[in-house]
Amino acid sequence: MTISTALILAAGRGSRPGEQATTIPKGLVEIGGETLVSRSVRQLHSRGVNDVVIVTGFRDDLYQAFAAGRSGVRCVHNSRFDQLGSLESLRCGLQVVSAPLLVLDSDVIYESRGLDALLGEPAENAALVSGPSGSGDEYYVWANARRSLYHFSKRLEDQPVAPLGEHVGIIKIGTSLMVALRDGAPGRLEDNPMAYYESLLVRLLATHGMTAVHVRDLLWSEIDTADMLETARNRIWPRLKAKGDN
Repeated sequence: MTISTALILAAGRGSRPGEQATTIPKGLVEIGGETLVSRSVRQLHSRGVNDVVIVTGFRDDLYQAFAAGRSGVRCVHNSRFDQLGSLESLRCGLQVVSAPLLVLDSDVIYESRGLDALLGEPAENAALVSGPSGSGDEYYVWANARRSLYHFSKRLEDQPVAPLGEHVGIIKIGTSLMVALRDGAPGRLEDNPMAYYESLLVRLLATHGMTAVHVRDLLWSEIDTADMLETARNRIWPRLKAKGDN
């Protein structure tokens, strides 16, 4: 299955690290002299994913300026980014793309072999799963012995067994699941305006199977706090650079 489209969810304010909190979105934080979003776009383009749509919200102007200087990058604005959760950003993005596609969080730095593993997975729907990150803000993933994913949660107590690993924030979705997410989003947001997109995804797993692509030793970090930014800059980035995964 060839994938040529990706959505990068970059609308929310979130908990931005450091003194730049009021001026730039997390996806435009620099590590190793390059912003997180720029690195993702470069990695995607190098793998033939040439249509990258950034869902913007906070500081839309900065993302518009970023996209204006790059081919294969466009923006769609989530005008309700400060009122609704990430599911609204996903809904906005799914209005302007076709499947199959990748969906990525904007505030992650990751080893590119995770992208390769996900793109190489034959299943139509798949999620990239790592081993323990120790970040303190883990989003856990449960799957059965056949790698069929059946639950996402930040709460270990949600399931009676140990999770397979952690949700990296990068998934692949096919046409049927894309339509179900797009059409189901308004009702879920009415129930919970701040809903994460994963909360709807969990409801759809029973009818739209998703495979866990488990890369246990994947190097990656979310950038959601000053501590996470320090980890990304001082631990993850040097190891990526040493591997030539700039």
